[in-house]
Amino acid sequence: MTTPIIPGEGNAADAARLAQLLSDPRIARLAAQQADPNGEDRALSALLSEAAKESASERSLLLSGRRSGAHLLGPSAGSVHIPTGLPNQLNVYTNRDMIADDVMPPVVVKKMADKIWALPTSTLLSTPNVAIAGSRARPGEVPYAPDSSLSYACNAYGLVDFNDNDAIDNADTPLDLRVISAMVLKGFLDLARELRVAAKVFGSSYYGTSTETVSGADRWDQASSDPVAQLLAAKETMLSTPNVLVLGGQVWPKLRTNPNVLKYILGRAGVSNIGQVPAMMQLAFFAEMLEVERVVVGRAKYLTNQEGGTATQGYVWGKSAALIRVEANPNPKQTACFGYTYRFESIAYRNEVIPERLPGRSGGEYLKLTHADDEKVLGADEAANPTGYLFQTVIS
Repeated sequence: MTTPIIPGEGNAADAARLAQLLSDPRIARLAAQQADPNGEDRALSALLSEAAKESASERSLLLSGRRSGAHLLGPSAGSVHIPTGLPNQLNVYTNRDMIADDVMPPVVVKKMADKIWALPTSTLLSTPNVAIAGSRARPGEVPYAPDSSLSYACNAYGLVDFNDNDAIDNADTPLDLRVISAMVLKGFLDLARELRVAAKVFGSSYYGTSTETVSGADRWDQASSDPVAQLLAAKETMLSTPNVLVLGGQVWPKLRTNPNVLKYILGRAGVSNIGQVPAMMQLAFFAEMLEVERVVVGRAKYLTNQEGGTATQGYVWGKSAALIRVEANPNPKQTACFGYTYRFESIAYRNEVIPERLPGRSGGEYLKLTHADDEKVLGADEAANPTGYLFQTVIS
């Protein structure tokens, strides 16, 4: 186009088509410009010339249309999308390393409280005279009697959460409020149980004389210490052979890098018939060294501050280590176990959905999650716990 477009020139048909074109505001703006030999939009050229005179920040505002009266160069990213929640992602930070079931397994009981039969520790440790004096003599007898002084008593634990029906119906994917409530309540109850079990397994009062506090150069984060020798020595003092070593989450990194522990790896390097030598001390290899079935590490964390205070994170399992005897299921004829979690009615949590019509516009529902447990240490009343040995403050 080399000359301006002038409405009204030409025949009637051309004028009608031209008038229709000019009804578009963008065509009208171009038609109003003077002829340009290069076919450029003079309004755009003027804008670019004006922008060249401005500072960098002002130029950005001018060209983006954010300065008052500026020409708008197309839509922005924020104007073409309305933010919504992703339908396939819900971030949740949970403790994934709970070990309560591994160290004090649940046992289902039919009564909230009951007696636990046991034979006194001394029964099978006595040294009676087993000789028969003559051909007509009778063998000697050993006096003993089953003991029922042990008992458990389950305590009730539970939490409740409320969801109103309007919120349930209006929630976006993936916000399934019923599922979230169940997950949150179970998480709280699991954490509370982990804290109770940790207090028993790492509580010195449950071990009698079968405990020691490690200090100074003997601590496992000191190059001079020999944790393996300490553990093996303690293991031999126990009446029931331990099969599980329990470590606090802060302990294992120090233990696996202890120079004297690493020597057990290096010592295997020249022997070809004992399997591949690991690059670093591993839980399975450490268990093999100690001749126990498992080494479990309590990595669960929790907030130690009071509600409303500054968030302070701490470890559920402290700076201790315990050698214990664990049997997943009690044997009615012979059980030698550090302890069990006696659970009334069911291994799983009891959950109930309770409709409530009074609150809000359309009412809602309560989710109630409960259980009844007693974490019982079976050898706690002995002078020296026959099924456990505790090391306290094994690292600084």
